[in-house]
Amino acid sequence: MLQRRIHDWRRRAMAADVHVDLDLGKEAGAGSAGSRFRGDLGEGGAAAGSSSGLALGGAGATSAGGAGSGTCDPNGHPVTTVAPIDARYLMRPAAEVEKENPEFAALLKKHSNDKQEIMLGLANAVMICQNATVCWWNGGNILESFLEILERSNISNHLIGVTDEETGGYLAKRAEKKGPGAFAINWFKPNVKIPESQANTREANRVSSLKFSLLQTSLQLGYHTMITDMDLVYLSNPFDALKRDADIESSSDGFDAMAYGTMGSIADATMGWGGGGLYMQTFTINVGCAFIRATHRAFAVVKRAADELAAQPGWDQQVFNTHLLTQSHGSYSSPYATLRVMDIDKFVNSKRFFRSARAAYIPGADSTAPVPVMVHFNYHPDKHARMVCIMDRYFHGKLDACDKFPGGSEPGTR
Repeated sequence: MLQRRIHDWRRRAMAADVHVDLDLGKEAGAGSAGSRFRGDLGEGGAAAGSSSGLALGGAGATSAGGAGSGTCDPNGHPVTTVAPIDARYLMRPAAEVEKENPEFAALLKKHSNDKQEIMLGLANAVMICQNATVCWWNGGNILESFLEILERSNISNHLIGVTDEETGGYLAKRAEKKGPGAFAINWFKPNVKIPESQANTREANRVSSLKFSLLQTSLQLGYHTMITDMDLVYLSNPFDALKRDADIESSSDGFDAMAYGTMGSIADATMGWGGGGLYMQTFTINVGCAFIRATHRAFAVVKRAADELAAQPGWDQQVFNTHLLTQSHGSYSSPYATLRVMDIDKFVNSKRFFRSARAAYIPGADSTAPVPVMVHFNYHPDKHARMVCIMDRYFHGKLDACDKFPGGSEPGTR
């Protein structure tokens, strides 16, 4: 199997005009090419965490960062290799995972696009908000609006996991009412339990922990997965806007340049000329809209986060970012997953739209901002009302639909 993987890697590398010198005659053991090459080769020959299997490490693997004696040197320079992935966080063979999850595997195969990409979300009765006492965003059926958005933006490669009978009944009655010729909503009931550690936490935390369980399965089955919340509006098909050049491509909680990373400095006057220092600061990514490729290194981040959420209460956003962004140090080894932050004026959060870049978006009649791909209402409690205003403005041409909303949560804030 290792020989076949190396052969496949060599074929793709040579197709990209990358020089390869691997001795395929040696057995996969100490000192062999299979144990020396530990960096994943992505599409186009870039070291970017692909699912080729070369990140496995093996017997005789040298210490982290060791160059090894095999060569892969485009333009005469060696490609940097990284430490092997901890075996606990490697994806299992897809065939094994499919045997354990035949129904979910069949759904993914049926509804994914031709690139094996799927949008995956979860819904419960809280999203329907027929009982206003259980939804905390001042009322409004977020689920129904999200379904309308899927249809309007023609996002057919989606799956919605429902976590209670009320939501399943709602979707079944809706489909019956719409009729057989309507845009199909693809939904299912996940055969996965919410971890006991999340039993007494917020509803959002319980749903998120379930989402990570499903995500592990979809990735191991080979499907690149866009995980999505429902308190957002896709104004066009987000798959058309992806770059697909990183393990993880995600929207950001950032609303200015700090979304991508900015340099800051400190100055300690008591230390004289040596009292200055620089640091990088960046906002966390938002896993309410994140495209996760089916690679070993992306899976390692997901698995680490899922394991932590299964062991103790936690907020998925915080846990995921901790495992993605924490640098290797001491005995801790990072998953080394590559990250692309989505353009914050294409995948826009509500603080940027309504507050930090308000002058570019509001008033709608004078907007200078490009039409977003997505607007996520992660910063405002009146989620559904703002969702509706975005739909009215961009889908129905009511340019002033969002002008009345304040920048913050309180009236009169900008």
